Amino acid sequence: MDGSSPGTTRFWKRLPFRRPSLSEGGFLLAVFLLALGLRLGWIAYANYDPNDGRFGDDLFYDFMARGLAAGKGYLSAFNAQSALWPPGYSLILAGLYKAIGHSIIAAKLLNAVAAAFTVLLVYFIGARVFSKKVGGVAAVMLAVFPGQIYYSTLILNESLFAFFSTLILLFTVIWISKGRGIWPPGLLLLGVLFGWAALMRSEALVLLVAALVVWTFAAPSWRSWVGQGTLVVLGTAIAIAPWMARNEIAMHGFIPISSGGGHTFLAGHIEDPYHTPYVFPAADIWNRYSYLPYPQRELTMEREAWREGWDFAKSHPRYEVQLVGEKFYQMYKDDSEALLWIEGAWPNPGNLSWLQGSWVAERPPPTPVVTIPPAAERNWARLADRYYFAVLACGLVGVPLWFSVKDKKRLLLILTVVLWTALHLVFIPNSRYHVSLAPVFCLWAATSLVFAFDVVKRGLSKAPKESPTP
Repeated sequence: MDGSSPGTTRFWKRLPFRRPSLSEGGFLLAVFLLALGLRLGWIAYANYDPNDGRFGDDLFYDFMARGLAAGKGYLSAFNAQSALWPPGYSLILAGLYKAIGHSIIAAKLLNAVAAAFTVLLVYFIGARVFSKKVGGVAAVMLAVFPGQIYYSTLILNESLFAFFSTLILLFTVIWISKGRGIWPPGLLLLGVLFGWAALMRSEALVLLVAALVVWTFAAPSWRSWVGQGTLVVLGTAIAIAPWMARNEIAMHGFIPISSGGGHTFLAGHIEDPYHTPYVFPAADIWNRYSYLPYPQRELTMEREAWREGWDFAKSHPRYEVQLVGEKFYQMYKDDSEALLWIEGAWPNPGNLSWLQGSWVAERPPPTPVVTIPPAAERNWARLADRYYFAVLACGLVGVPLWFSVKDKKRLLLILTVVLWTALHLVFIPNSRYHVSLAPVFCLWAATSLVFAFDVVKRGLSKAPKESPTP
């Protein structure tokens, strides 16, 4: 008897994890506070402002969130209705700004809290897929993961997206484990989570593909496969439908999530894509259609960018094969890119032809702001990269421990990483795009560490004990 009421018992049964014991709860609280404290400390140390004159995605996320909060809609840099970026992160910030007013520090605190909860989710995934020990070690590893901590101060969607993608992984693990026993509204909720994650980053739809592929092998019957899979897909459609309707009305086109795939695709299918002088490879197309009104100009540019990218890929097949290796390297080469975003060393938008006429180009020239001294920044970069590669090395050593096609829960983690990577190789990845995979990397690394600890522990327990000296 634990003194729980029937209502409390039913509540815990509805959750995707069982009620933790007192010692387990104490551990989870400690690791949550550790993760939160480190991220709050980093925010205090590297407290930059995206509106300090820099030019980058963080500036636009904040600008679009302010427009949404003010009821102006989802505006581009030209103050026209746009669908160039997925709206999810800006919508979350807009809700925050609407509630408490425009506050960069509040947005950063949201990052920190989401990241701390992500650590707890990793524990529950590890406990279900491997063991409590693995879950606990992985949670601690993620809590102190430097590259993850650095993103907490940035007005970028990495921290929040990692939370949603990890939550999706946990719910999907439960789905494929329970089979027929899953609660139908829970499947709709899982689908809504897939849809919302896609509204933050459209690549998240590969998470849905991974889940459905694994469900194909885990479903107890074809009826379960169709019925439950349909509920998940329906939930995804429900989440995306309002944004699609908005785009049909405001953009006069069929845009499920974002219109920006074209210029991103083109960026990955040009000569020497990682050394191009253009910040925006589709700039020439954008300038070419300067006579078109909005939103027609945006949609036309994206269509042309898709076409030019495909034309280049078809006419340079050997070079495209070479690019795959280059893109893979760029995606996983380091884990310190957050420091570049904090530094904000971007070009003056006033000198970029494709931004002429925008409010960004009309601002005074940016004044360099040093958030982290260069020497300290180099040390932070070394710390992040060394920790990241140590985690990857532990994970690779432990491949025999976590690799399994028969175990559907482990297969889900593998497919998630493989499909996420494969999709980005089609576009123009950089090391920022592996950030949401860190929870999986920590789980894989933790299997090695736990195994090594258990081997040492067994060895010590079997060691002959010396007889006491008479």
